Amino acid sequence: MAKQLVSSPLENLGVNGLNTQYNPATLDPAWLTSADNIMIRESGRISFRKGLKQKVVPSGVAIGSMVEHNDQGTNKIFASHGTSIYTVDFGSPNAAFPSSGADVKHTVGGTTGNWQFVNFNNRLHCFHTGVIPQRYDGSLGSGVKWTAHATDPASITTLFDPSCGMGSYGRLWVGGVTEAPDVVYYSVLLDGDDWTGTGTGFIDLKTVWGTDEIVHIAAFFGKLVIFGKNNIAIYDNPDDATNMSLNEVVSGVGLVNRDTVQAIGDDLVFLSSTGLRSLNRTTEKDKLPLIDYSVNIKDTLIRNIGQSTEVKSVYLVNEGVYLLTFTATNITYAFDFKQFTPNETPRVTTWSFDTDREPASMIDTKLYSGLLVGQKDGSIAGYEGYFDTDLAWVSSAASYTYASYTADISSIWIKLGEGIAAILKRMVLVLEGGSGAVMGLRWFKDFSPSSSTTTYINLRPVTTGTTSLWGAATSLYGASTSTYAPVYGLREYKTPLSGSAKHVKLNLSIVANGYDASIQDLSIISLQGKLR
Repeated sequence: MAKQLVSSPLENLGVNGLNTQYNPATLDPAWLTSADNIMIRESGRISFRKGLKQKVVPSGVAIGSMVEHNDQGTNKIFASHGTSIYTVDFGSPNAAFPSSGADVKHTVGGTTGNWQFVNFNNRLHCFHTGVIPQRYDGSLGSGVKWTAHATDPASITTLFDPSCGMGSYGRLWVGGVTEAPDVVYYSVLLDGDDWTGTGTGFIDLKTVWGTDEIVHIAAFFGKLVIFGKNNIAIYDNPDDATNMSLNEVVSGVGLVNRDTVQAIGDDLVFLSSTGLRSLNRTTEKDKLPLIDYSVNIKDTLIRNIGQSTEVKSVYLVNEGVYLLTFTATNITYAFDFKQFTPNETPRVTTWSFDTDREPASMIDTKLYSGLLVGQKDGSIAGYEGYFDTDLAWVSSAASYTYASYTADISSIWIKLGEGIAAILKRMVLVLEGGSGAVMGLRWFKDFSPSSSTTTYINLRPVTTGTTSLWGAATSLYGASTSTYAPVYGLREYKTPLSGSAKHVKLNLSIVANGYDASIQDLSIISLQGKLR
């Protein structure tokens, strides 16, 4: 009797995201062992990340920090660039960083450009190691909007140069001063420039955690949270600075980098030396226990921490995604907080970019309704479309170069039978979109590190039916580079497989070529083989 074909559907393929921590031979197909340049929709479907479209001509100097500031009723973007802070003009992309003009360029030092910007009481305050705090006040006259803080705390005998700051509970709070790295200073009530007047003061953390260095200060559910490199101190009643009390000290867990702290709902998420952690507020004990959100990629993430000192983060409110980027190693982790995995962690994928396109800073904006990325090459890009797009200025006009990027997806080891080798026949993939791109397929057998040769599959649009509303090639919105480019429907792709195996792992590489693509279904078709 002829053997029947057996279909092994990979239900919920990749719905849990990336898992590099546990044995891939024992994981469920809902996990992936590589998940680069993808996002996972709320439906659980694997799709492309969006592209980065440059809005200004690259300058060659990385955009170290950015902030959105409401300047007299108008939202503006400020960006640090080398030794200067600029007001960014997206209306003149060839001259986004003017060389003159006191209101649009403020040169102060801080060669890394690694500023922390704090919006407080209608002013923008700026903090950088080795530099006196700077202030922008749009209500002042032309040429004098930028000034340095005028006073220093009385105990400072050299330079008052806090590396971190926070505006909340009616005051500015700063720390990381070179002369006093373990002291938090707070300003006069409602006056972030005055560090000597009535109501100012300080918190000396040496008496709390011993020797450490303040890295970040945060406000969280009526508490003051002070992050050191190796400890965390939490204070109650910061709205009455003279009557604050120590609530808790978390010893042995600290903050790797100032710019990795983000408030997400009832969480305060931060990067420690042991992974991505959070202080989670509970109502029962009013304590802030630690939670590890990176258990599924723990060892991989820790290696990245050891390889890169340039670490930035942003929380995209509309997307529900926390982005953590390591500029030196060109890897960005996307932690999806919209839907948690079975072990109560956010789903994780990774993003990677061509050289110099990688993020050096990131902000979530109201002005542009989403993510802006300060790139390593000195441009600022928006998170849009499905190309990584470069901008140049040629013959007095903008010139764009569109670069494809590749989603790389690897399954876990899929068991095809109990002690029975299956004869591999084909893979059946149902894909939505992906027009005009190429997909590469490799398969691995029985835990071998060697794969098959790559089989290339041309992805084409559905030829019947209609495209999207804006899909006509001659339409105003019809260009392949348009935000409103057509999205093509479902299509089935059948690809021959070869050989026999008890376990198989698939690797798909799908090119983003201006269109989104989404994996809807995937199955392995095989024949039952012999016992071996």
